[in-house]
This record gives sequence, C-alpha cells and structure tokens, in this order.
Amino acid sequence: MTSGDGLRAQLLRGGAGSLLVKAGHALLAFAVAVVLARTLGPDGYGVYSFALAIIMLTAIPAQVGVPQLVVRETAKAQANENWGLMRGLWRWGNWAVALFSALALAVVLGILWFMDGDGARVATLAVGIAVIPVIALAKVRGASLRGLRKVVQGQLPESIVRPALLLFLVLVWGAWFVEDELTPQMAMGFYVVAAVLAFVIGAWLLQRSRPAELSEQPAPEYQSSAWRKAVIPLAMITGLQLINNYADLIILGVFRSDEEVGIYRAVFQVALLVIFGLQAMNQVLQPHFARLYEQGDMAKLQRLVTTSARAILALALPPVLIFIIFGADLLDWVFGDAFRAGGLALAILAAGQLVNAGMGSVGMLLNMTGHERDTMRGIAVAAGSNVVLNIILVPPFGMAGAAAASALTLLLWNLLLRHFVNRRLGLETLALVSSRHTV
Repeated sequence: MTSGDGLRAQLLRGGAGSLLVKAGHALLAFAVAVVLARTLGPDGYGVYSFALAIIMLTAIPAQVGVPQLVVRETAKAQANENWGLMRGLWRWGNWAVALFSALALAVVLGILWFMDGDGARVATLAVGIAVIPVIALAKVRGASLRGLRKVVQGQLPESIVRPALLLFLVLVWGAWFVEDELTPQMAMGFYVVAAVLAFVIGAWLLQRSRPAELSEQPAPEYQSSAWRKAVIPLAMITGLQLINNYADLIILGVFRSDEEVGIYRAVFQVALLVIFGLQAMNQVLQPHFARLYEQGDMAKLQRLVTTSARAILALALPPVLIFIIFGADLLDWVFGDAFRAGGLALAILAAGQLVNAGMGSVGMLLNMTGHERDTMRGIAVAAGSNVVLNIILVPPFGMAGAAAASALTLLLWNLLLRHFVNRRLGLETLALVSSRHTV
C-alpha cells in the first residue's frame, strides 16, 4: 500500500465513527428543532432560541479558549509520552474554566437585569443560567478525549446524548401532559437536565479512556505561562466564532418579532446539515494536524488536508441542491406552513455553507499548527463585518437579510484564513485545486 493509500485508509478509519456521530447529531438536532418548533410554535420557539443564543454567547468567558488548547497540547503530550504534562494540563484547564464560569454567570445576570421588561425572554434565560459551567467543563472533557484520538467518545455526550435526552424529555412530557401547553421556560429546563446528564456520562467516558500511565499518578507538570499566552487568541477565536454563529439570530431578535426569530432558527438548523461533514472531519483532523506538523511531515499534512477537503465537499453538495430547489416545500412539510416563509433564507444560507465546506478546514489547520493568532485576525474581521452587515440588512430584509449577511461573512472568513494558511504553511486547502506544487 502506498503512503497516499495509507493516509486515505487512516482518514477513513478515523473519520467513519466521527461522521456517524455527526450524522446522528445532525438528525437529532433536526428532530429537536422540528418537535420544539411544532410544539412551541414560531413565537415560543423564537423566545427559546433567542435565550439559548444569549447563553451560548455568554458562555465564552467560561471556556477562555481552553478546549482547543487541550486538544493540541494533549496530542503533543501523548506523542512525547509526557504523562505528567498531560495531567497538569487537564488540571490547569479545569481550574481555569471553573474560575471563568463565575464571570460568565455574572454577565448573564447583568443581561437579565437589563432585560427586566421582557418577561418571557427573561424567564427562559433565567432557567438556562445553570447550564453555563456545565457546557464549559464538558468542552474541556471532550477536548481531552479528542486529544487522545478518542474522537467518537469525545463527541458522544454533547452530540448524541444531550440532544437525544432533550428530545426524549420533550416527547415524554407531550405524551403525559397532552392538555398542557409547553412553554419556552419548560423547554429550557429540559435542556438543562439533558446537559447535566450528558456531562456525567462524558466524565465516565473520560475516566475509562485515560492512558494507563495516568493511573500511576505522575507528578503534574505545568507550562502555565505558555498556556496563558496560547489561550488568549484561542479564547478570542472561539468568542468571535460564536459571534459569527449568533449575531444574525440576536440582531434579528432585536429588530424583528419572535415569530420571525423562530422561523429563522429552524432554517439555520436545517442549513447546518450542509456542513456536518466539515464538523465531523474537524474532530478527527485536530490531533493529526498537530502531530504531523510537530513531526515536520508537510507532504503528508498536505495530502491529509486535500483528501479531507474533497470528502467534506462531496458530503456538502447533495443537501445544498435539495435546499436550494425544494427549500420552501421542505420547511412547510417538516415544520408547518408558517415556516414556509424561510425558503429564501434557507437557499442563501445553504450556498454560504457550501463555500464554507469547499474551503476545507482552514481555521482548524491554523489553530493546530500554532498559528491561532492568524485565525483570530481573520475571524475578527469577519465577526465585525457580520455584525455590521446584519445591522444594515436585517431591518429592511428580515430573515433574508440575516442569511445574506451570514453567507457573505462565511465567504470573507474563509478567504482570509485560506490566505494565512498559504502564507504560513505553504499548503492549499481548496478541495478543487491541485496541491502538488504547494509543498
């Protein structure tokens, strides 16, 4: 078997489980969106979605960039068999996240005080506060598993267990309390319960998957100064990514009705099906990018980048075609007639996500090779542009304006990060461009 064949076989073996998990997550998230949208209606689903967007956005201070650092440094520590450093890294990461969780909670409390006059949104947001530290610590635990190349175990709790439990709780409630109306506050409560149970299961998986050498309790080693310097840009990257993910929804909620927010949230959830391949492959690629770059094998790294980019694009094309041609009918059939209005927004978002898939794993490649500051600069430009474009386009065009702002931002973001990859690493990330002369 040639080295190229070996690389493809390695990618297929590592990616198969992750693709199954991400496919399962996409289906579960879609099912949750359908059930909640139909049960709550566009208005109630809009309230729930707006509150959840605020919680996710304010959870960034609790993570402070630690999860991506843990993936990268865990992979390096395992490659060098430095178990004391791995133990110190995990301990340091959990303490950092626990400390900054308090800051995130303070931010949400401030938002609650500011939103005092908006009853339904405030009540729903208040119920969800408890989930912020759970989400942050779960991210660190999942990162530890992915750094050990336990990709499936690292994704299962948040990608499968949490949405499955949420769906189960909502369906059970609906079956037992047929005459009672589900409220956004109750839906958020179910989300909190599902997140806590998923965290417990994830902690058990990490305990089972730890290297045997850690059971010998090696003395923890710390590189606190280097880790602090690294997490600053990584934290900003994560924060700016979430701004990109939620700016459209939040600005739409400021200028438009809860009904329009609810329809757009459903549309956005459907459009994410385009990039489930990108999300799945990124989970697999993280430790491999870090290890190959650490070993200086740039030729093999280029082959991995090209092979994965082509697989990601191939997985993205079928849903894009379906959403552009049959988007409105699909929304009507799945969510109900009120959601048919999101057909144009779905087509625009799908096109934007196709660009995202076709550019490959640009951000992850930069982060795993120590060039996270370039990622930060690119995403900072994109996030600022996203906010400005949404403020300009949402008031006159509503959902279609929000979708256009997000699609344009995805194009700008990927072009900037691809430029940094070419300049720093000499690699080509595009799926449809030959990479033979780049290394």
